[in-house]
Amino acid sequence: MELFDAHTHIDMRHFKNDREKVISRAKAKGLVGMVTSSIGPGSFRRTLGIIDKHRDYIHHSAGCSVSQLTRKDADTIISLTRKYASNIVAVGEVGLDYHWIKDSAGRKAQEPLLLEFIALATELNLPLVVHSRKAEAEATTIIEREFEGAVVMHCFDGPPEVAEHIRDLGWYITLPANFRRSRNRIDAAIILPLEQILLETDGPYLSPTEKRNEPANLVIGCEVLSDLLDLDIEDVAAATTNNAKRFYNL
Repeated sequence: MELFDAHTHIDMRHFKNDREKVISRAKAKGLVGMVTSSIGPGSFRRTLGIIDKHRDYIHHSAGCSVSQLTRKDADTIISLTRKYASNIVAVGEVGLDYHWIKDSAGRKAQEPLLLEFIALATELNLPLVVHSRKAEAEATTIIEREFEGAVVMHCFDGPPEVAEHIRDLGWYITLPANFRRSRNRIDAAIILPLEQILLETDGPYLSPTEKRNEPANLVIGCEVLSDLLDLDIEDVAAATTNNAKRFYNL
């Protein structure tokens, strides 16, 4: 069985002491690759070393911590992404966060930065990985208007009507390994065809166990999805892996 973690954060401090063991466990579980998302200038630079050491196995999506993004960091991330564009497979995660940002002015202030990242993805001909926590409809509206490339809604947790619209747009969603805990994510897994679904861990977050999340846990999400869709787990693994490779042009 071949699996692909479409979104994780392998550079984070949570993996500092055992990163190579984490990667070995992922390979032992059948993972043939993963995309790690940097979330700031320091994270970007750490990721460069990781992907160089694990070339053709770990790939880099250049993004940000949406709710904490500053103009200075956005400018630096954009500059670094241009400089290392040949080693980047996507722009993101970028987007809107209404979970941590509650006030209307703060929410509105996120939009110009999102537009700059959309322009960057267009300029570099890269797909877009979207963070849209509690802002799925708003992010979809902006991106549909401004971007013509491939889109994945990372850790999608929006209502069924937004899932239906994403399906009709031909975009992708990723489901985290613990997605069985969310009614919206279960609904989305049923609404979208398997050809538009990717699997992710978002490690070290969203663990399906009581321990730190890591890419090896992707198999848990695959098991849940195969049960939900009443499909053979090998077929689900193959489909979601192919979807990830297609989306990231690997």
